[in-house]
Amino acid sequence: MKRRGRGKPYEEPHLFLDGDRPALYRKRRLRRVSDRKTLEPDRPADDSHLFVDGGQPTMYRKRGIRWAKVLELGAVVLAVLLVAGFVWGYFWLRSREARMRIPGVESSLAPARSGQPANTLIMGVDRGSVPGEGGYGRSDIMMLVSVSSDGKKAAVISIPRDTRLVIPGRKGYDKINAAHVYGGPQLAISTVKLFTGLEINHYVEIDFEGFKHIVNALGGVKMHIDVPIHDKYAGDVPAGDEVLNGDQALALVRARHDVKAVPAGDLDRVKNQRLFVQAMLSTVSRQRNPFRIVKVIDAASENIKTDLTFTRMLALGRKLQGLANKGLQMTTAPGAPRIIGGVWYYIVDADQFTDMITSFKSSTVDESGQNGAKSQPSRSGVRVKVLNGTGVAGLATSVSKQLEQKGYSVETSGNALSHYAKTTLYYPEGGSPDAELVASDLDGVEGPAVAANSGIVSPYGVDVLVVLGSDYRAP
Repeated sequence: MKRRGRGKPYEEPHLFLDGDRPALYRKRRLRRVSDRKTLEPDRPADDSHLFVDGGQPTMYRKRGIRWAKVLELGAVVLAVLLVAGFVWGYFWLRSREARMRIPGVESSLAPARSGQPANTLIMGVDRGSVPGEGGYGRSDIMMLVSVSSDGKKAAVISIPRDTRLVIPGRKGYDKINAAHVYGGPQLAISTVKLFTGLEINHYVEIDFEGFKHIVNALGGVKMHIDVPIHDKYAGDVPAGDEVLNGDQALALVRARHDVKAVPAGDLDRVKNQRLFVQAMLSTVSRQRNPFRIVKVIDAASENIKTDLTFTRMLALGRKLQGLANKGLQMTTAPGAPRIIGGVWYYIVDADQFTDMITSFKSSTVDESGQNGAKSQPSRSGVRVKVLNGTGVAGLATSVSKQLEQKGYSVETSGNALSHYAKTTLYYPEGGSPDAELVASDLDGVEGPAVAANSGIVSPYGVDVLVVLGSDYRAP
């Protein structure tokens, strides 16, 4: 035994072969053993050896993550969130649709019937632009949209805002846009129904001021503008490929005082309105951003009045967009402007308008011939003459042979006196079924213009006069 310093004895440290440890460490080991007794009472108290199979005392064992349980819990949470989101979205959408309802309007609408085309009246309403004129406001845009029950055909008639007619319940003549001022959408619907003789199944009314918010919510609408517009009342629109914001879009659909951009005044404005509607429908159909869609729905619910749901409005827009280049006819009520008693009116040609409505009805019937459509005449009994208004040599002769092969009685072809941009079919009064039949068989052009004009047709002594325009493409 040795002594350290001041004569205190101490033992020489040595290695313990039996695995024991000095007292300094033994106490800690004993505490662990004691803990093991508590955690694992079945294990012998003197179990101090290392586990050869890799096992460790319970207090040191790491528990593995049970991924199956985690995934199962995550799936349940996700399902709950999806259901909750769907329910919230459903009631949120219904609350927005409730904002668009006007009580009592449904009584002016005719219920849609199975197998019949659905007619929807679309109105753009101008509130507050006329001093002292409040309330409902004037309808600045008026379009009647008809879609066949099978969704394969559609037609649109634009009715100029200054159209002169009799408004139900009012004395004398007035402009059609005043109907909305006097009685809101109910009277406007009744007026269009009396004017056209067509049932109105649905309506959509858009406030012009809110129209800007809807366009902005969409992020703008892309269009090509041929001529810049500078209208001192409506605003300015640049030329070229432009993404129109709300103010520019509103200026486009209202402009009629710029003699360079809209030389035909109200008629050119109606054309711009139809073009913009097509461009806007295209923008909506391409929209995939859910946050932007929510903004559009919110803006629409604040500024649109309708009996339709958002789903049905979207379906209508998609149908019109899908038929834009193959089954959609767009036209304007025929007529001419005239000043009567110091007031500017648009006078509709009654005979031509009657023929247009007949064509309007037949353009939206099903192939089965339902909806009261007139039976088509025999091709052999229809006399046709083709004139070349394109300047392309031999085109009229080629088209004449094609129609002759289909069974028509074709006269010798010739050249038109002037250049035509659009292929046009003329027919005498009461001959619209003949012209519609020829139009359906005329390959190389989609949606040719069809017009009643006895003065043009009678010198040729035929039932249908076809004038080929620059839009014709030889098949």
